[in-house]
Amino acid sequence: MVYMTAQIKLRAGKQQEFVDLINKVLPVAGKHGIKLVGSYASVVGRLNTVLDLWELPEPNSVQKLLSDPELAAYAPKIAEIIEDEVLTVYSKLPIG
Repeated sequence: MVYMTAQIKLRAGKQQEFVDLINKVLPVAGKHGIKLVGSYASVVGRLNTVLDLWELPEPNSVQKLLSDPELAAYAPKIAEIIEDEVLTVYSKLPIG
C-alpha cells in the first residue's frame, strides 16, 4: 500500500464547496481502489489550506484516476475551487 497527500490551497470562501466536491469525487476514486483516509483544514498557518491523505493500491493509481473521464467532468468546478495543489506519493517505511 502507498499513500498520497494532496496539499490544497483553496480559493477564499470555497471550503464548503470543496467538501461537497470531494464527496462527489469519492466514488470515482473508489473505482480505482483509492480511499480517503482523512481531510484536514488548516487552523493555524497558511489560510484556506486543506491536506488530504489518500490510500492507494499502487503508485499508478494516481494516473489512472487523473485520466478518468468521470473525474475530467469535474475539471471546471475544480478550477473554481482550487487555487493550487501539490500531490506527493509516499511508501511506508519498515518501522515497528
